[in-house]
Amino acid sequence: MLLAAAAVQAGTREVELSLPVRSKLQISGHERLYIGPFLRETRGDEAPAELKFDVAQEFERFLRKMLRKEGKFVILPAIEGVRLPTTDSLQLSKDTEFWRDLGTRAGADYVVAGSIEFTVQDTTQPKIESYESPVDGRTYYRQVMVEQTGFSYDILLNVFDARTGALVFQEPFKDTQEREERSFDEFTGMFANLYALENKLVGVFVPRTVKTKRFLFLP
Repeated sequence: MLLAAAAVQAGTREVELSLPVRSKLQISGHERLYIGPFLRETRGDEAPAELKFDVAQEFERFLRKMLRKEGKFVILPAIEGVRLPTTDSLQLSKDTEFWRDLGTRAGADYVVAGSIEFTVQDTTQPKIESYESPVDGRTYYRQVMVEQTGFSYDILLNVFDARTGALVFQEPFKDTQEREERSFDEFTGMFANLYALENKLVGVFVPRTVKTKRFLFLP
């Protein structure tokens, strides 16, 4: 039995394969895209945290830059003074007339919009660390309090057909990161989260190649 297992193990080889993955939104990659508006969401009745920058505006800017880099889309300029019929993100996603009108004004094929929630929370957490005693040279463990800043994203990405205003794609994205440093810069923290989500966001619009490992059985 052991000899058979050894023979099977000796007759395999691990290889790395590059596999194509289609984009989630079935488009050609040359469409005219209008980005925005994104609503900033809050949890329940909580007031949004005071930040030194506009979260929704920065996210829209990030999407424009990402899609220019990763695809051959025509990214249309922002229209000033767009007035939303409601700040209820669920109700807004169903307002086909609004999205059709915005798409016509922009000259777009698709409108990429949605909502975004970005939270920042400073916390103090217990952590177990080891230390070497200068008295007897032995290793001991002790509990220390570590100051952290947590950054969380909750994004709902909507894509609308600009000709009809219909919602053709919707997907939520979530990410949380923590820094072992209190009052970590919020702007830096926001983009650390965005870059962590970038590959998933790109996959909505652009085909990708992913690498995976497989075992080949050798004769």
